[in-house]
Amino acid sequence: MIAWLGIIILFLAHCKSPTSPDNEGEADIIVTNDCSKIVDIYLDGEFQFTLKHKWSIEIDDVSLEEHDLQARETGSGTMIASETIEVEAELDYAWTVDDTPDILVYNYFKKTLDIYMDGEFQFNLRYEESRWILDVDYGERYLKALDAGDGSEVASVSIKVDENTDYTWTVQKIT
Repeated sequence: MIAWLGIIILFLAHCKSPTSPDNEGEADIIVTNDCSKIVDIYLDGEFQFTLKHKWSIEIDDVSLEEHDLQARETGSGTMIASETIEVEAELDYAWTVDDTPDILVYNYFKKTLDIYMDGEFQFNLRYEESRWILDVDYGERYLKALDAGDGSEVASVSIKVDENTDYTWTVQKIT
């Protein structure tokens, strides 16, 4: 019985009150990092905290208005994700930082291809095969497909990666 009472007291001591001491509620934004990188979180351009993979931290007592959130890779400052949240009531809001964009490449060129992004080899791609280029940084990305047999360029494309979404490039032979 005493053990249960101790657990209940410990639990109550660590519970967050839904209201501030003056009985006014508050709005909070709970940020979760599902990105595979450690990120710095910014609220309206101001650094808040560093968030490790699979961690969640709360931005406490935010004002009732529109807020801009950003997640930038720790160290490089590369933008990973951004979101605008309209805080309209004294409630908890949630934002999940997802993995960075990926590019899916399809090969319908009828030959095995070497795929490059920004001048760096990514992978070989056989005919009717598709593969992902994972964790693509934001910005202009230049993709090139070379014939794996003779090294000649068969296709290229520039993709502007400016949203937290996945992109697709299909390489096909035009006859």
